[in-house]
Amino acid sequence: MLPNIVLIGFMGCGKSSVGRRIASLTGHRFVDTDELIVTRAGMSIPQIFAAEGEPGFRDRESAELRELVGVGGVVLATGGGIVLREENRETLRRIGPVIWLHAEPGLLFERVSRNRKRPLLHTEDPRATFDALLAARLPIYEAAADLQIDSTRLSHDEAAQAVVEEARNFCGRASQDGV
Repeated sequence: MLPNIVLIGFMGCGKSSVGRRIASLTGHRFVDTDELIVTRAGMSIPQIFAAEGEPGFRDRESAELRELVGVGGVVLATGGGIVLREENRETLRRIGPVIWLHAEPGLLFERVSRNRKRPLLHTEDPRATFDALLAARLPIYEAAADLQIDSTRLSHDEAAQAVVEEARNFCGRASQDGV
């Protein structure tokens, strides 16, 4: 059986959409950390940011992540900033192979521009904010990931297939290496 699959990546890369398709392909349950946070808080993410700031939101994110350690049969889509905390990067690895979904910056910005629920982009210059956040996070995503999938030219279905194939190959290599 395929282990859990953990998806990381910048906003707009398709973690939730691709994750749902992966869950369909594998029979795993789809879990989205942002949805868990919203359900538990009884508030939207913008409301949490307004009431508690980014540190409060990140605390909630870490708590939800810790709850998933030891839970099997899940495809986990994470918030784009979950990798900012070292403790979260370590926890993600305890949940399953960490797969970084990424795409060309122009495509990512186009996607996130359609969604007004992105509190980190509620600035005077959203594109400059987007570019700065992406530049700061790219090395963190790369270091945190076991595998990478460039979804720029892939449909969500194709990206899901690629993730499942890469996760199977990765797990096969890990078991051969005695991990």
